[in-house]
Amino acid sequence: MELSTNLVCLCNGRLYSSKATLNAHRKTQCHQFWENKKERKDALEKINRVEIENERLKRENEELKRTIEDLWKRIEKLHRKDINS
Repeated sequence: MELSTNLVCLCNGRLYSSKATLNAHRKTQCHQFWENKKERKDALEKINRVEIENERLKRENEELKRTIEDLWKRIEKLHRKDINS
C-alpha cells in the first residue's frame, strides 16, 4: 500500500505533490494577488458585519433611552400623586 499527499491551493484548485512546490506557487504574483484580494474581501465583509451590528446597537440604545424617559415620567407622575395625597 502506498500513501501519498496531495496539497491543493485554494486560489487555483491545483494539486501540488509537495510542500516545496506549493510554497513555490505561493510566492508567485498570481497567488499573492489572489491572497491580497481575498484579504480585502474578508476585511470588507468584517467591516460590513461591524457596521450592521453598530446600527443595531444604535437602535437598541434609542429604544432604551425612550424606555428610561417613559419610566421617569411615570415615576414623576406617581411622585406628584403622593405629594397631592
